[in-house]
Amino acid sequence: MSERHQVEASGEQAVAVGTNSGIVSTGDHAMIDARTVHLPTDAVRHPAEVAAPPGTTNLPAPENPDFVDRVEPLARLEAALGEAGPAVPPVVHGLGGTGKSALALQVAHRYRHRFNPVWWLSADSASSLAHGLADLASRLAPRQHLAAATSAERAEWALSWLQAHQDWLLVLDDAASPRDLAPVLGMTTGRHIITSRRATGWRRLAQPLPLDTLPSDAAVELLMRIIEPDGPDDERVLACLADELGHLPLALEQAAAYVESTAISPAAYLDRLRRYPGRMFAAAASGQEADDQRTVARIWQLSLQAITAQQPLAGDLLRLLAWLAPVPLPRDVLECLNEELGEDSSAVDEALALLHDYSMITLTRQTVAVHRLVQAVARFPDPADPHRTVEAITTARERATLLLEQVLPENPLFNVPGWPRWRELLPHLLALTDHTSAEDEDLHTAGLLVAASGYLQGDGHTSTAIGCAERAVDIHTRLQGTDHPATLAARSFLASAHRAAGNLETATLLHQQNLTDHERVHGSDHPDTLVARANLAYLYALQGEPTRARDLHQQNLTDMQRLHGPDHPHTINARANLASSYRDMGDLETAIDLHHQAVTDYERVYGPGHSETVTARSNLAYAHQLAGDIDAATTLFERVLADRERLYGPDHPLTELAHQLLEGTRTARNHEQP
Repeated sequence: MSERHQVEASGEQAVAVGTNSGIVSTGDHAMIDARTVHLPTDAVRHPAEVAAPPGTTNLPAPENPDFVDRVEPLARLEAALGEAGPAVPPVVHGLGGTGKSALALQVAHRYRHRFNPVWWLSADSASSLAHGLADLASRLAPRQHLAAATSAERAEWALSWLQAHQDWLLVLDDAASPRDLAPVLGMTTGRHIITSRRATGWRRLAQPLPLDTLPSDAAVELLMRIIEPDGPDDERVLACLADELGHLPLALEQAAAYVESTAISPAAYLDRLRRYPGRMFAAAASGQEADDQRTVARIWQLSLQAITAQQPLAGDLLRLLAWLAPVPLPRDVLECLNEELGEDSSAVDEALALLHDYSMITLTRQTVAVHRLVQAVARFPDPADPHRTVEAITTARERATLLLEQVLPENPLFNVPGWPRWRELLPHLLALTDHTSAEDEDLHTAGLLVAASGYLQGDGHTSTAIGCAERAVDIHTRLQGTDHPATLAARSFLASAHRAAGNLETATLLHQQNLTDHERVHGSDHPDTLVARANLAYLYALQGEPTRARDLHQQNLTDMQRLHGPDHPHTINARANLASSYRDMGDLETAIDLHHQAVTDYERVYGPGHSETVTARSNLAYAHQLAGDIDAATTLFERVLADRERLYGPDHPLTELAHQLLEGTRTARNHEQP
């Protein structure tokens, strides 16, 4: 489904439509100017007197047999060509490769018998448009003396003909500038279809009809029309390939043509695409020299050349966004770039607007998003593309890493108010770290992974939390050694992630090693050593060894009070941990006293609605339940559930746990009643 098609030059000095940009000099006047054009009246009949020969058309290709029916876009475009005609013509706009020209061509073929002429005009420049109109004049009046006229004179004659006749259809393909089309759009007696990568600038000139990528089933159908699958395995691979290519029609056609011409399997192509995406996006099918300019990489390179010629910052932003996820990114994140790039917020906004205008990004007032294929192309170096040098792409990755480091909320494991922001940014963090190769990993990468592990543990995604922590430990070990404090801290996050996942044996071994290493490196009184001791005690409690847990927690509470005082958060936490140990040992009276003191301390230091205070209150309620005080437990659990719904929402694991605990006490209270 090509968006632009080559049209042969019409004469000795003519320039083929679709092969040029800018002003073309052919010995004629290339631009239309009604003030200076004077056709000899005795040589050419008036345009109103000339009827179009039946079936006048130059549609550049037959109806596409592989066209996948796009029901909604087709319906919208056909509605715009209805009997009454629109107040303004439709402009189909979108990212290069979405099939804008293919859609327009399909509709034009469907309406060949209703309109006459049906004429395809390349609109990538004013000169291309003028030459296309000149060709139309030559077709409409081949026996007139127009052959001796200049291109500008023939184009002016064609405009006069269009104004004097009805029921014609012009397709203005790949319009680069809305203002170039003004002379043609002023002809109101016929119909127009415009295609363009430009999303804005059409006010009062055209009715925007955005075109997105294909639905998933249509994308697979397109691949299967060109690649005949050998069986169910091939069908599954083609579905994966369609997803990998982001359902972009041009990329799907490019991949299918490559598979067909090289006689490789779809699985082999998918493997190469994942290993060498930059090379595959630039690869045309063998024997299709005319299509070597129709690859995904080439189409977007041309767009980026036009963009960066106007605003170099736009190229920097696109390369940075290429390292993030293909999901909406809050726009305020990019405000942190202003100082580093030496640009003010207005310059960033203008660069984003330009990228959006060329459909390279999707921009709203709140977010910015980039198609996954645009990202893939922009992320991989190409020595033939000045916008994708190794240095530029490396700089973009480093900037993306530092940017996320600046905007992520601190203390992700316990900073519950920061969790909504984490949910917005986590996909971008994971995409960035996934795309970062081992040789490019640095301490900033490790910092992002540790922070992500902490948030993921609290949010219940333990498998991903383990993977992030393992990778962070590897980076710190490789760059700083096994005894560095950052390495020990990363290993602590890894142990906690295993504990959250229920891998208690692995978590215990890691916490034991961590405590030994902290005592050896830092000494027994170091704050990190005390944290390591508390973590190990918690594992002992989970494994049914409450006495060992109590002894470690008692030692920690004594040391915390000596080092930090009674109101320090670490001291309060140590007292809460000790209370849980007494509860697990069955000493409920001591446990309730310590839990009650912990709740009072948390309320004083953190506030009554803080997540740590809520957890302490839940522990106190549970101790009351074990002691048989069901009424006290129920009252506390009701408050815990309300607080957790407020903090986390109704579907979070901690909210669900609070709900279960409350239902348990309510059931027990009902059984006690006569």
